[in-house]
Amino acid sequence: MLGASFLMTFGVSAQSISITNVDELVLADPSESLLQAHATLTNTSSAPIDVLVRFNEISAGPVGSGHYFCWAVCYTEGGVADGFQTPANHSVTIDAGATNSSSFYSDYVPHGTIGMASYEYCFSDENNPSDETCIQIIFDTRNVGIEDVFATNNSGISEAYPNPANSNVKMNYSLEPSWNNATLDVYSMLGSRVRTLSINEKSGTVNLDVSSLPAGLYFYTLMVDGNAINTKKMLVTK
Repeated sequence: MLGASFLMTFGVSAQSISITNVDELVLADPSESLLQAHATLTNTSSAPIDVLVRFNEISAGPVGSGHYFCWAVCYTEGGVADGFQTPANHSVTIDAGATNSSSFYSDYVPHGTIGMASYEYCFSDENNPSDETCIQIIFDTRNVGIEDVFATNNSGISEAYPNPANSNVKMNYSLEPSWNNATLDVYSMLGSRVRTLSINEKSGTVNLDVSSLPAGLYFYTLMVDGNAINTKKMLVTK
């Protein structure tokens, strides 16, 4: 898989199951055969837990794309529908205080399609279903191949500041002389585009008003001539 994965530096936790190192956003060219995301689970309780996984489709991928995931076993492409939960015989036992970084994989098969897909995975204690922790993962194949070409120079867009933000946020940017038709596109965790700002200068600072956006995690992409140059994260708080 040649796509770029963006790892969160903080974890998600609820009761006994803590999840860290989540590949929340996976970018790749639509020609890739497989995109894969991972996550690390830790049992923070004092007793072993038999963990099951429930899958929810937040935003379906483009027609023709495929998806499956692995937990104890790897399910088949097309065999995992919205609301699917792993059966009890496919639970994975995590000992007290132990970490599991190898059992979970979310796999997305673009089959040459261009678009975004957003999925939720909820991990729960088989013997206590209310002890549950959920994560969300986005796969994006919207012509991102150009990103690797310019990864080593100063062109692109900076980290958002301040981050988190509750009213206004800024990003510095720089475009190559040959680049035209640039925009900044902002997406929610559901994969919906919530803002598009035109960029008319070759370098400068974008000012983005986020005061009307609901609190949560967002992704912003510098698009140039139909290609995604950089995609980064920002957190909106209230």
